[in-house]
Amino acid sequence: MGVEDIGEYAETLIKHKAKRLVGKAGLTLSDVPDLEQDMKLDLLRRRSKFDPEKAQRNTFIARVVEHCVATILEARKAQMRDYRRQCSLNDPLENPDGKPAERGDTMDQNTDRRRTGFPALSAEDRVDLAIDIAAVVSNLPLELRDLCQRLMTETPTEVSRETDTAPGTLYDARRKLRRRFEKARLKEYL
Repeated sequence: MGVEDIGEYAETLIKHKAKRLVGKAGLTLSDVPDLEQDMKLDLLRRRSKFDPEKAQRNTFIARVVEHCVATILEARKAQMRDYRRQCSLNDPLENPDGKPAERGDTMDQNTDRRRTGFPALSAEDRVDLAIDIAAVVSNLPLELRDLCQRLMTETPTEVSRETDTAPGTLYDARRKLRRRFEKARLKEYL
């Protein structure tokens, strides 16, 4: 199904909306083609309902696509709320060695990266990333270094309260941190 079937505006909108869904309700980059197809199919099914006296064509398309996105998210979240699938990261399990562990201890970092649409990192890449981050942090001025280390484990609100720092001042400092990490080519990890 191409541009000629639904129009260039619809094609562009659908591509944009599908990419924006990555990381929501467990959707990943590999889901994008399926999401696009679902939205196109929904639009084709509903196009007979378009009435030019009620709305412009692009408005109709946007509403149909937005409705489809909402339906996709609602269905995904309903699956995630299934009481039979609920578990805690603190649930006791056995690790691969047969020793007692908590569920959270048995999960690798790449599981979350894949779930949010980022490629998994090899052990070597994780070590390289840790070294790169440590290098950036060690070159920060003392006040930014302290803030950076706090933000690794605390929310900005918690840091603001604990340090009696005005939110505006904290956000300015975060922007400085972000620029430092971007300059070190670590933007995708922010």
